[in-house]
Amino acid sequence: MKSLMFIIVLVVVLNTGLVKGQGTNEISTAESYFNELNSLCNLDNGSLWGINLSGATMFVFPDSRIIIANEPDNNGVLVKKENLYIGKLPEDFNIANTSFQWNGKNWTMINWDAIPQTDKYSRGKLLIHESWHRNQKEIGILPVMTANTHLDELQGSILLKLEFIALSHALKAEEEADKTNHLYNALIIRQYRHSLFPGNNEDLFELHEGMAEYTGLKLCGIDKKLLPAVAAKQLEMAMDKEGFANSFAYLTGPAYGVLFDELTDSWINNVKTGTVLPVIGSQIVNKNISRDTSQLKDNVANLITQYEAEELIKKETGKFENQKQLADFYSNRFLKEDVLIIKNNNIQFSFNPQEKLIPVENGVVYRTMRLVGEWGIAEIKNGIFRSNDWQIFLLPAPVSGMEGSTINEEDYTLYLNDGWKVIKIKDEKFTLIKN
Repeated sequence: MKSLMFIIVLVVVLNTGLVKGQGTNEISTAESYFNELNSLCNLDNGSLWGINLSGATMFVFPDSRIIIANEPDNNGVLVKKENLYIGKLPEDFNIANTSFQWNGKNWTMINWDAIPQTDKYSRGKLLIHESWHRNQKEIGILPVMTANTHLDELQGSILLKLEFIALSHALKAEEEADKTNHLYNALIIRQYRHSLFPGNNEDLFELHEGMAEYTGLKLCGIDKKLLPAVAAKQLEMAMDKEGFANSFAYLTGPAYGVLFDELTDSWINNVKTGTVLPVIGSQIVNKNISRDTSQLKDNVANLITQYEAEELIKKETGKFENQKQLADFYSNRFLKEDVLIIKNNNIQFSFNPQEKLIPVENGVVYRTMRLVGEWGIAEIKNGIFRSNDWQIFLLPAPVSGMEGSTINEEDYTLYLNDGWKVIKIKDEKFTLIKN
Protein backbone atom coordinates (compact mmCIF):
# COMPACT_ATOMS: atom_id res chain seq x y z
CA MET A 1 0.00 0.00 0.00
CA LYS A 2 2.86 2.42 0.81
CA SER A 3 4.36 1.90 -2.66
CA LEU A 4 0.97 2.47 -4.29
CA MET A 5 0.38 5.68 -2.34
CA PHE A 6 3.83 6.97 -3.32
CA ILE A 7 3.09 6.35 -6.99
CA ILE A 8 -0.33 8.04 -6.75
CA VAL A 9 1.11 11.12 -5.03
CA LEU A 10 4.02 11.29 -7.48
CA VAL A 11 1.79 11.10 -10.55
CA VAL A 12 -0.51 13.80 -9.14
CA VAL A 13 2.50 16.05 -8.48
CA LEU A 14 3.81 15.54 -11.99
CA ASN A 15 0.48 16.08 -13.68
CA THR A 16 -0.33 19.25 -11.74
CA GLY A 17 3.17 20.71 -11.97
CA LEU A 18 3.23 21.52 -8.26
CA VAL A 19 6.94 20.80 -7.94
CA LYS A 20 9.42 22.93 -9.79
CA GLY A 21 11.20 21.01 -12.53
CA GLN A 22 8.66 18.22 -13.04
CA GLY A 23 6.09 19.87 -15.33
CA THR A 24 5.14 19.03 -18.89
CA ASN A 25 7.82 21.35 -20.28
CA GLU A 26 10.60 19.52 -18.43
CA ILE A 27 9.34 16.13 -19.56
CA SER A 28 9.17 17.33 -23.15
CA THR A 29 12.65 18.83 -22.92
CA ALA A 30 14.01 15.66 -21.34
CA GLU A 31 12.57 13.59 -24.16
CA SER A 32 14.26 15.83 -26.72
CA TYR A 33 17.59 15.36 -24.92
CA PHE A 34 17.15 11.60 -24.90
CA ASN A 35 16.43 11.72 -28.63
CA GLU A 36 19.59 13.75 -29.21
CA LEU A 37 21.65 11.24 -27.24
CA ASN A 38 20.13 8.29 -29.05
CA SER A 39 20.80 9.90 -32.44
CA LEU A 40 24.46 10.58 -31.58
CA CYS A 41 24.97 7.03 -30.31
CA ASN A 42 23.29 5.49 -33.34
CA LEU A 43 25.27 7.69 -35.71
CA ASP A 44 28.46 6.20 -34.28
CA ASN A 45 26.82 2.78 -33.75
CA GLY A 46 29.87 1.34 -32.05
CA SER A 47 32.44 2.30 -34.69
CA LEU A 48 34.69 4.08 -32.15
CA TRP A 49 34.73 1.59 -29.25
CA GLY A 50 32.90 -1.41 -30.66
CA ILE A 51 29.83 -0.72 -28.52
CA ASN A 52 26.76 1.41 -29.16
CA LEU A 53 26.77 3.70 -26.11
CA SER A 54 23.00 4.16 -25.90
CA GLY A 55 21.20 2.68 -22.92
CA ALA A 56 19.53 3.28 -19.57
CA THR A 57 19.83 6.98 -18.70
CA MET A 58 18.11 9.14 -16.10
CA PHE A 59 17.97 12.86 -15.47
CA VAL A 60 17.61 13.77 -11.76
CA PHE A 61 16.26 17.10 -10.49
CA PRO A 62 18.42 18.04 -7.46
CA ASP A 63 15.72 20.01 -5.59
CA SER A 64 13.11 17.23 -5.63
CA ARG A 65 15.21 14.14 -6.55
CA ILE A 66 12.60 13.34 -9.22
CA ILE A 67 13.87 11.03 -11.98
CA ILE A 68 12.99 11.25 -15.66
CA ALA A 69 14.37 8.14 -17.40
CA ASN A 70 14.39 6.77 -20.93
CA GLU A 71 13.87 3.16 -19.79
CA PRO A 72 11.98 1.34 -17.02
CA ASP A 73 13.87 -0.10 -14.09
CA ASN A 74 13.79 -3.85 -13.52
CA ASN A 75 11.84 -3.62 -10.26
CA GLY A 76 8.89 -1.61 -11.58
CA VAL A 77 9.51 1.46 -9.41
CA LEU A 78 9.49 3.99 -12.26
CA VAL A 79 6.06 4.98 -13.58
CA LYS A 80 5.55 5.32 -17.32
CA LYS A 81 4.46 8.78 -18.47
CA GLU A 82 4.10 9.18 -22.23
CA ASN A 83 7.38 7.82 -23.65
CA LEU A 84 9.40 8.22 -20.46
CA TYR A 85 9.56 6.84 -16.92
CA ILE A 86 9.19 8.86 -13.74
CA GLY A 87 10.25 8.18 -10.15
CA LYS A 88 12.21 9.53 -7.24
CA LEU A 89 15.84 8.85 -6.35
CA PRO A 90 16.22 7.62 -2.75
CA GLU A 91 18.08 9.90 -0.35
CA ASP A 92 20.84 7.34 0.12
CA PHE A 93 22.07 7.89 -3.45
CA ASN A 94 24.13 10.95 -4.29
CA ILE A 95 23.04 13.02 -7.28
CA ALA A 96 25.95 13.28 -9.71
CA ASN A 97 26.97 12.89 -13.31
CA THR A 98 27.96 9.25 -13.08
CA SER A 99 27.09 5.63 -13.74
CA PHE A 100 25.63 3.43 -11.00
CA GLN A 101 23.59 0.31 -10.26
CA TRP A 102 19.96 0.85 -9.29
CA ASN A 103 16.95 -1.45 -9.32
CA GLY A 104 18.58 -4.14 -11.40
CA LYS A 105 20.18 -1.96 -14.06
CA ASN A 106 23.39 -0.13 -14.76
CA TRP A 107 22.35 3.51 -15.26
CA THR A 108 23.80 6.73 -16.49
CA MET A 109 22.75 9.49 -14.08
CA ILE A 110 22.82 13.16 -15.10
CA ASN A 111 22.12 16.06 -12.75
CA TRP A 112 19.46 18.09 -14.58
CA ASP A 113 21.02 21.37 -13.49
CA ALA A 114 24.36 20.35 -15.06
CA ILE A 115 22.89 19.92 -18.55
CA PRO A 116 23.78 22.81 -20.90
CA GLN A 117 20.43 24.14 -22.05
CA THR A 118 21.53 26.33 -24.97
CA ASP A 119 24.61 24.57 -26.40
CA LYS A 120 23.73 21.26 -28.04
CA TYR A 121 27.38 20.33 -28.56
CA SER A 122 28.29 20.78 -24.89
CA ARG A 123 25.12 18.93 -23.97
CA GLY A 124 25.94 16.09 -26.34
CA LYS A 125 29.50 15.92 -25.00
CA LEU A 126 28.25 15.56 -21.42
CA LEU A 127 25.65 12.92 -22.25
CA ILE A 128 28.08 10.88 -24.35
CA HIS A 129 30.81 11.21 -21.69
CA GLU A 130 28.58 9.72 -18.99
CA SER A 131 27.19 7.08 -21.36
CA TRP A 132 30.77 5.97 -22.01
CA HIS A 133 31.29 5.51 -18.27
CA ARG A 134 28.26 3.21 -18.14
CA ASN A 135 29.93 1.04 -20.78
CA GLN A 136 33.59 1.39 -19.84
CA LYS A 137 33.99 -1.95 -18.08
CA GLU A 138 32.68 -3.72 -21.16
CA ILE A 139 35.09 -1.64 -23.24
CA GLY A 140 37.89 -2.87 -21.01
CA ILE A 141 38.87 0.21 -18.99
CA LEU A 142 38.41 -0.03 -15.24
CA PRO A 143 37.33 3.02 -13.22
CA VAL A 144 39.91 4.48 -10.83
CA MET A 145 40.00 7.30 -8.30
CA THR A 146 42.59 10.00 -8.85
CA ALA A 147 45.84 9.88 -6.88
CA ASN A 148 47.20 13.11 -8.34
CA THR A 149 47.08 15.78 -5.66
CA HIS A 150 50.54 16.89 -6.84
CA LEU A 151 48.73 18.64 -9.71
CA ASP A 152 47.25 21.01 -7.13
CA GLU A 153 50.73 21.80 -5.81
CA LEU A 154 53.10 24.37 -7.29
CA GLN A 155 55.55 22.22 -9.24
CA GLY A 156 52.94 19.77 -10.46
CA SER A 157 50.67 22.59 -11.64
CA ILE A 158 53.50 24.34 -13.53
CA LEU A 159 54.55 21.16 -15.31
CA LEU A 160 50.96 20.25 -16.18
CA LYS A 161 50.34 23.66 -17.73
CA LEU A 162 53.63 23.42 -19.61
CA GLU A 163 52.34 20.13 -21.02
CA PHE A 164 49.13 21.96 -22.01
CA ILE A 165 51.23 24.47 -23.96
CA ALA A 166 53.11 21.77 -25.88
CA LEU A 167 49.88 19.90 -26.67
CA SER A 168 48.18 23.09 -27.83
CA HIS A 169 51.06 23.78 -30.23
CA ALA A 170 50.82 20.22 -31.53
CA LEU A 171 47.08 20.51 -32.15
CA LYS A 172 47.46 23.83 -33.99
CA ALA A 173 50.47 22.82 -36.09
CA GLU A 174 49.75 22.24 -39.77
CA GLU A 175 52.69 19.97 -40.67
CA GLU A 176 52.86 16.42 -39.32
CA ALA A 177 56.52 16.84 -38.39
CA ASP A 178 55.67 19.85 -36.24
CA LYS A 179 52.81 17.97 -34.60
CA THR A 180 55.04 15.06 -33.65
CA ASN A 181 57.78 17.39 -32.41
CA HIS A 182 55.42 19.20 -30.03
CA LEU A 183 53.92 15.86 -28.99
CA TYR A 184 57.42 14.66 -28.13
CA ASN A 185 57.92 17.78 -26.02
CA ALA A 186 54.68 17.15 -24.15
CA LEU A 187 55.79 13.59 -23.39
CA ILE A 188 59.15 14.82 -22.07
CA ILE A 189 57.40 17.24 -19.73
CA ARG A 190 55.06 14.52 -18.49
CA GLN A 191 57.90 12.06 -17.94
CA TYR A 192 59.78 14.66 -15.89
CA ARG A 193 56.68 15.31 -13.79
CA HIS A 194 56.25 11.58 -13.20
CA SER A 195 59.88 11.28 -12.11
CA LEU A 196 59.27 13.94 -9.47
CA PHE A 197 55.95 12.46 -8.29
CA PRO A 198 56.30 8.70 -8.74
CA GLY A 199 53.20 7.82 -6.69
CA ASN A 200 50.81 9.32 -9.24
CA ASN A 201 48.23 7.46 -11.34
CA GLU A 202 47.84 10.10 -14.04
CA ASP A 203 47.99 7.61 -16.91
CA LEU A 204 45.30 5.30 -15.55
CA PHE A 205 43.03 8.16 -14.48
CA GLU A 206 43.47 9.62 -17.96
CA LEU A 207 42.11 6.41 -19.46
CA HIS A 208 39.15 6.56 -17.05
CA GLU A 209 38.11 10.21 -17.42
CA GLY A 210 40.16 11.31 -20.42
CA MET A 211 38.75 8.71 -22.79
CA ALA A 212 35.21 9.51 -21.64
CA GLU A 213 35.76 13.19 -22.42
CA TYR A 214 37.51 12.44 -25.71
CA THR A 215 34.55 10.28 -26.73
CA GLY A 216 32.11 13.01 -25.75
CA LEU A 217 33.99 15.55 -27.86
CA LYS A 218 34.43 13.17 -30.78
CA LEU A 219 30.77 12.11 -30.98
CA CYS A 220 28.92 15.28 -29.89
CA GLY A 221 28.30 16.39 -33.46
CA ILE A 222 31.03 18.98 -33.94
CA ASP A 223 32.61 18.91 -37.40
CA LYS A 224 35.62 16.58 -37.13
CA LYS A 225 37.81 19.18 -38.86
CA LEU A 226 37.22 21.56 -35.96
CA LEU A 227 38.14 19.14 -33.18
CA PRO A 228 41.89 20.01 -33.00
CA ALA A 229 41.06 23.70 -32.63
CA VAL A 230 38.43 22.96 -29.99
CA ALA A 231 40.79 20.73 -27.97
CA ALA A 232 43.55 23.37 -28.21
CA LYS A 233 41.16 26.11 -27.09
CA GLN A 234 40.13 24.08 -24.05
CA LEU A 235 43.79 23.78 -23.04
CA GLU A 236 44.39 27.49 -23.48
CA MET A 237 41.31 28.40 -21.43
CA ALA A 238 42.58 26.20 -18.59
CA MET A 239 45.82 28.12 -18.20
CA ASP A 240 44.25 30.52 -15.68
CA LYS A 241 42.35 27.79 -13.82
CA GLU A 242 43.23 25.55 -10.90
CA GLY A 243 41.97 22.36 -9.30
CA PHE A 244 43.46 19.76 -11.67
CA ALA A 245 43.86 16.72 -9.41
CA ASN A 246 40.41 15.48 -10.41
CA SER A 247 39.94 17.35 -13.69
CA PHE A 248 43.20 17.35 -15.69
CA ALA A 249 42.15 14.33 -17.76
CA TYR A 250 39.13 16.23 -19.10
CA LEU A 251 41.73 18.33 -20.94
CA THR A 252 44.61 16.00 -21.73
CA GLY A 253 42.43 13.06 -22.76
CA PRO A 254 40.70 14.88 -25.64
CA ALA A 255 43.96 16.64 -26.59
CA TYR A 256 45.96 13.44 -26.95
CA GLY A 257 43.02 11.58 -28.48
CA VAL A 258 42.35 14.15 -31.20
CA LEU A 259 46.07 14.44 -31.89
CA PHE A 260 46.44 10.67 -32.18
CA ASP A 261 43.51 10.60 -34.63
CA GLU A 262 45.54 12.88 -36.89
CA LEU A 263 48.78 10.90 -36.61
CA THR A 264 47.92 7.20 -36.49
CA ASP A 265 45.26 4.55 -36.98
CA SER A 266 43.85 1.98 -34.57
CA TRP A 267 45.28 3.55 -31.43
CA ILE A 268 41.92 2.96 -29.74
CA ASN A 269 42.53 -0.80 -29.94
CA ASN A 270 45.72 -0.31 -27.92
CA VAL A 271 43.81 1.64 -25.27
CA LYS A 272 41.25 -1.17 -24.99
CA THR A 273 44.06 -3.56 -24.12
CA GLY A 274 45.32 -1.24 -21.37
CA THR A 275 48.04 0.75 -23.16
CA VAL A 276 48.26 4.24 -21.63
CA LEU A 277 48.40 7.37 -23.76
CA PRO A 278 52.06 8.35 -23.16
CA VAL A 279 53.15 4.92 -24.40
CA ILE A 280 51.04 5.33 -27.54
CA GLY A 281 52.49 8.81 -27.97
CA SER A 282 56.06 7.57 -27.70
CA GLN A 283 55.32 4.94 -30.35
CA ILE A 284 54.00 7.66 -32.65
CA VAL A 285 57.01 9.96 -32.27
CA ASN A 286 59.32 6.93 -32.51
CA LYS A 287 61.84 8.43 -30.13
CA ASN A 288 63.18 7.29 -26.81
CA ILE A 289 62.21 9.44 -23.86
CA SER A 290 64.88 9.54 -21.19
CA ARG A 291 64.06 8.40 -17.67
CA ASP A 292 67.06 10.17 -16.20
CA THR A 293 65.67 12.94 -13.99
CA SER A 294 68.68 15.22 -14.46
CA GLN A 295 68.52 14.99 -18.24
CA LEU A 296 64.75 15.49 -18.19
CA LYS A 297 65.20 18.57 -16.00
CA ASP A 298 67.61 20.07 -18.55
CA ASN A 299 65.22 19.24 -21.39
CA VAL A 300 62.30 20.88 -19.61
CA ALA A 301 64.39 23.98 -18.86
CA ASN A 302 65.03 24.31 -22.59
CA LEU A 303 61.31 23.86 -23.32
CA ILE A 304 60.42 26.61 -20.85
CA THR A 305 62.58 28.92 -22.93
CA GLN A 306 61.25 27.58 -26.24
CA TYR A 307 57.62 28.09 -25.20
CA GLU A 308 58.36 31.39 -23.43
CA ALA A 309 56.81 30.03 -20.23
CA GLU A 310 58.78 32.14 -17.75
CA GLU A 311 55.73 34.30 -17.07
CA LEU A 312 53.67 31.16 -16.37
CA ILE A 313 56.12 30.10 -13.67
CA LYS A 314 56.13 33.57 -12.09
CA LYS A 315 52.34 33.72 -12.07
CA GLU A 316 51.88 30.23 -10.62
CA THR A 317 54.50 30.85 -7.94
CA GLY A 318 52.79 34.02 -6.79
CA LYS A 319 49.39 32.35 -6.75
CA PHE A 320 50.57 29.42 -4.65
CA GLU A 321 52.31 31.70 -2.16
CA ASN A 322 48.97 33.42 -1.58
CA GLN A 323 47.19 30.07 -1.19
CA LYS A 324 49.57 28.79 1.47
CA GLN A 325 47.48 30.58 4.09
CA LEU A 326 44.48 28.45 3.14
CA ALA A 327 46.51 25.25 3.46
CA ASP A 328 47.75 26.36 6.89
CA PHE A 329 44.16 27.14 7.95
CA TYR A 330 42.90 23.68 7.00
CA SER A 331 45.92 21.97 8.53
CA ASN A 332 45.19 23.60 11.88
CA ARG A 333 41.50 22.95 11.57
CA PHE A 334 41.72 19.22 10.96
CA LEU A 335 45.01 18.21 12.57
CA LYS A 336 45.18 20.40 15.68
CA GLU A 337 41.57 21.10 16.69
CA ASP A 338 38.58 18.96 17.74
CA VAL A 339 37.37 16.74 14.91
CA LEU A 340 34.57 14.34 14.07
CA ILE A 341 36.02 11.09 12.68
CA ILE A 342 33.99 9.30 10.01
CA LYS A 343 35.36 5.91 9.03
CA ASN A 344 35.09 4.93 5.38
CA ASN A 345 32.91 1.83 5.73
CA ASN A 346 31.73 1.65 2.11
CA ILE A 347 30.76 5.30 2.13
CA GLN A 348 29.30 6.81 -1.03
CA PHE A 349 30.59 10.30 -1.76
CA SER A 350 30.21 12.91 -4.46
CA PHE A 351 32.14 16.13 -5.04
CA ASN A 352 32.88 18.76 -7.64
CA PRO A 353 35.88 17.55 -9.70
CA GLN A 354 36.60 21.13 -10.75
CA GLU A 355 37.33 22.23 -7.19
CA LYS A 356 40.94 22.54 -6.12
CA LEU A 357 42.14 19.99 -3.58
CA ILE A 358 44.17 21.41 -0.71
CA PRO A 359 46.99 19.02 0.25
CA VAL A 360 47.66 18.84 3.99
CA GLU A 361 49.66 16.38 6.06
CA ASN A 362 48.65 12.75 5.27
CA GLY A 363 45.62 13.80 3.22
CA VAL A 364 43.71 16.40 1.26
CA VAL A 365 40.82 18.77 1.88
CA TYR A 366 37.78 19.05 -0.38
CA ARG A 367 35.79 22.27 -0.20
CA THR A 368 32.40 20.57 -0.75
CA MET A 369 31.22 16.96 -0.62
CA ARG A 370 28.18 14.80 0.10
CA LEU A 371 28.67 11.58 2.08
CA VAL A 372 26.18 8.73 2.45
CA GLY A 373 26.90 5.96 4.96
CA GLU A 374 25.13 3.49 7.21
CA TRP A 375 24.89 6.29 9.78
CA GLY A 376 23.11 8.75 7.46
CA ILE A 377 24.05 11.70 5.24
CA ALA A 378 26.58 14.53 5.56
CA GLU A 379 26.41 17.61 3.36
CA ILE A 380 29.64 19.62 3.53
CA LYS A 381 29.94 23.17 2.28
CA ASN A 382 33.26 24.39 3.66
CA GLY A 383 35.91 21.75 4.04
CA ILE A 384 36.31 18.04 4.75
CA PHE A 385 39.59 16.16 5.22
CA ARG A 386 40.17 12.82 3.48
CA SER A 387 43.18 10.70 4.43
CA ASN A 388 45.55 9.59 1.70
CA ASP A 389 44.63 5.95 2.31
CA TRP A 390 40.90 6.77 1.98
CA GLN A 391 40.19 5.19 5.38
CA ILE A 392 38.84 8.23 7.23
CA PHE A 393 37.14 11.57 6.70
CA LEU A 394 37.39 14.38 9.24
CA LEU A 395 34.98 17.22 9.98
CA PRO A 396 35.24 19.91 12.64
CA ALA A 397 33.64 18.60 15.83
CA PRO A 398 30.05 19.79 16.37
CA VAL A 399 29.76 22.94 18.48
CA SER A 400 26.00 23.50 18.29
CA GLY A 401 25.11 20.27 20.08
CA MET A 402 25.16 16.56 19.39
CA GLU A 403 21.53 15.65 20.08
CA GLY A 404 18.82 14.86 17.55
CA SER A 405 18.71 13.38 14.09
CA THR A 406 19.84 16.61 12.39
CA ILE A 407 23.01 18.42 13.42
CA ASN A 408 23.39 21.81 11.75
CA GLU A 409 26.86 23.30 11.83
CA GLU A 410 28.17 26.39 10.08
CA ASP A 411 30.13 24.32 7.57
CA TYR A 412 28.10 21.12 7.29
CA THR A 413 24.85 19.35 8.14
CA LEU A 414 24.50 15.79 9.44
CA TYR A 415 21.28 13.82 8.92
CA LEU A 416 21.57 10.78 11.20
CA ASN A 417 19.64 7.55 10.75
CA ASP A 418 17.59 6.15 13.64
CA GLY A 419 19.77 4.90 16.47
CA TRP A 420 22.92 6.80 15.42
CA LYS A 421 24.53 9.61 17.40
CA VAL A 422 27.74 11.60 17.82
CA ILE A 423 29.85 10.74 20.85
CA LYS A 424 33.14 11.94 22.28
CA ILE A 425 35.68 9.10 22.35
CA LYS A 426 38.61 11.02 23.84
CA ASP A 427 40.00 14.52 24.07
CA GLU A 428 39.50 16.37 20.76
CA LYS A 429 38.04 13.26 19.04
CA PHE A 430 34.41 12.50 18.22
CA THR A 431 32.81 9.79 16.09
CA LEU A 432 29.47 8.26 15.04
CA ILE A 433 28.06 5.17 16.75
CA LYS A 434 24.80 3.24 16.79
CA ASN A 435 23.03 2.72 20.09
